[in-house]
Amino acid sequence: MRVYLNGEWCDAADAVVPVDDPGFLNADAVYETARLHRGRYFRLGAHLERLAGSAAILRIPLPPLDVLDRVAGELARVHAFEEATLRITVTRAIRDPERQPGTVLVTLRPLPDDWRERADRGWTVVTAAARRPPTASIPARLKSPGRPYATIARFEARDAGADDALLLDAAGDVCEGPTWNVFWCRGDRLFTPSLDVGVLAGVTRAAILELAPTAGLAVAEGRFPRADLERADELFATMSSLGVVPFRTLDARPLPSPAPIAAALQQRYWALVARESTGPA
Repeated sequence: MRVYLNGEWCDAADAVVPVDDPGFLNADAVYETARLHRGRYFRLGAHLERLAGSAAILRIPLPPLDVLDRVAGELARVHAFEEATLRITVTRAIRDPERQPGTVLVTLRPLPDDWRERADRGWTVVTAAARRPPTASIPARLKSPGRPYATIARFEARDAGADDALLLDAAGDVCEGPTWNVFWCRGDRLFTPSLDVGVLAGVTRAAILELAPTAGLAVAEGRFPRADLERADELFATMSSLGVVPFRTLDARPLPSPAPIAAALQQRYWALVARESTGPA
C-alpha cells in the first residue's frame, strides 16, 4: 500500500517515523479522517477545515490544505478503492516547530467488504466509568491522538463483552463515544448533545442534523442526563466510516432491532453521500 510521508510517496512497509518525533513520544499531533465512498470523498473540505482548527489549537503548522487535498486525490486514484478511510496525521516538528510541521503522514485504508452489514447489525454499548474531561482541559474542537480516556472506555467495553462505550462528561451528562457522536429519539423528536457539552463537531453528525427534518423529526440539542436515555425509543451512533449504527443494547437494556428511524436516516445519509462526494472516480 502506498502512503504519503513528508512530501514523498513510499510503500507503507518502508515508512519510517523518527524515534524522537513528538507525536510518537507525547501524542503531540493532530489528525483527521474522511470517508471515500464509491471512489469519491464526502465533504473532504469540511474535514480539512476541522484539521486546521485542531492544528491552530495546538499551534502545529500544517501543509497548505490544497496540498493535502491533492494528496488525498492521488491516494484515491492510485489505490482505486471503492470504500476506504483517509487519515491525515501531522505532528509537531523537532526543529523550527513554529514554522513547519513535523511528520506528515497520509494513508488510505480499505474498509472490510461487510462494512454495511456491520453497521446495520448494530452495537451493544455500555456506559463507561471513564469520563470525557472538561473542555477547559481538552477543547471539543481538538482532534488529537492524545485521548487516553477514550482508550480506557473502550477497554471497559471489551471487558464487559460489549462492542463500544458511551462517554459522559464530568457532570454526568451524555457526551459522545470514543470516535463517534450519539443520537436518540423519542416519538418524533431526535436528541443529541450540543457542542458545548464537549462533543466533537462530527461531519456525519452535521449531515444527520440536516437530514432529520426530511424524516419528519424535530431536533433538540442540549445537555441531557444519562437518565434521559432510559426513555429513548432508539439510540444510534454516527461516524464517517459506517454512517449510522443503531444500538442493540445499552447497559444490557434491549432496544428495537431493526431500528426504523436509524434505518431511515442511514438510507438518507448514504444517498446524500453519493450525491455530494467528489474526487477522481
